[in-house]
Amino acid sequence: MNSLNLGYLRGLYDFLMSKSDEELERFDINSTANQKILFEEMRRSFLTFGPISKENIINGLNYVLADFSNDSLWRSAIPHDLALNRVADRRDYLEGILFALNIPPYSTNVDDFVLIDEIGPSGLDYST
Repeated sequence: MNSLNLGYLRGLYDFLMSKSDEELERFDINSTANQKILFEEMRRSFLTFGPISKENIINGLNYVLADFSNDSLWRSAIPHDLALNRVADRRDYLEGILFALNIPPYSTNVDDFVLIDEIGPSGLDYST
């Protein structure tokens, strides 16, 4: 059994976290153009992480993708403190992130993971 912390997904949203409330209100997450920008910024953030954080992010995205209709899991995919519209197509959104990271989606057996809240002793791993 592997441990998985979905909190690592939050690291992908630095681009949106830096925006003001007004900017977030204008940001339509369902817009193809906005998703393209967001996914490129997510990739840029992802590339700064070390191997442990990258593994948690990839496993986390595939874990949520395996049960994307689960609202409590979905809240891990998009930080709930971001004032964004609802994502119209959750599967397409998650797959879009994975493709932007150059990681093809894969089938994940959720029973192979136990969800945890702890992040490593040094926080997110930025070692490359």
